[in-house]
Amino acid sequence: MVIKKKKLNIIILGANSAIGYYLAKKFYQENNNILLTGNNNNKFNNLKKKFPKQSLQEIYFDQLDITKNEKVLSFIKKNRKFLKKADLIVNAIGDQGEIDNFFKLNFRDFKRTFDVNFFSHVYFLRQLRKFIGKNKKKLFIVFSGGGATSKRSNFSSYSISKIALVKLVEILSYEFKNKNIRINAIAPGIINSHMTQKSLKTKNKISLKEIVKIKKELKVSDKSLHKIYLLINFLMSKNGESISGKLISSRWDKFAKWNKIKIKKIISSDIYTMRRRYNF
Repeated sequence: MVIKKKKLNIIILGANSAIGYYLAKKFYQENNNILLTGNNNNKFNNLKKKFPKQSLQEIYFDQLDITKNEKVLSFIKKNRKFLKKADLIVNAIGDQGEIDNFFKLNFRDFKRTFDVNFFSHVYFLRQLRKFIGKNKKKLFIVFSGGGATSKRSNFSSYSISKIALVKLVEILSYEFKNKNIRINAIAPGIINSHMTQKSLKTKNKISLKEIVKIKKELKVSDKSLHKIYLLINFLMSKNGESISGKLISSRWDKFAKWNKIKIKKIISSDIYTMRRRYNF
């Protein structure tokens, strides 16, 4: 696998999250130029302390509540120069929402989960249209999860909002086709995060089988985080630079072994997308 060598300009939305923080740390260590956002006051202040500016490096921090349109507009106006030159924009912001039977869910909470996991992405991407041109290549990364490709009882708001996001990724990949813009969704697997710990605390709402699965996957959480980083590197490399509109599992898909023939097939087919495959 070819790993990127040049210094990149990288934006990570939700750098306080488990995935966002891990990626920020890795890209920071490579001395890339980075812009990090967070929402929680205490966590965001701690974040700034962990990333002191290094020699020949640009590093910026901005507090952002992506669910508030006026905050998004303010963020874009303030950081327009960095947004314009960004090579990679990672949106690691997500909300698991209420865990319960569909008919018992608070509808306001249900809508809020959609606001965070789907509509905030929609609004942010729409406001970036001025920075989407033919000259500068950009890669957008979002994250699926929560049973977007499988059934997961009592996680309806999370799962359905993520399904909407994954489908948006595929549609935008066609609309971005002639603009040097790519967008992909990553299925990260189970990570040791606030959301995962929240799931374990609602034992009466999830099955024993899922609890066992979660605890098993948590043992390799660090490896799963690193695979996310490796997949993004792959998508930024010469080998992966043509892949767009796909849902790729960093945990299970063998992307490191994809050769030119496989990549050509991936690009020209509906593999790694949400499709109905079988009939009888």
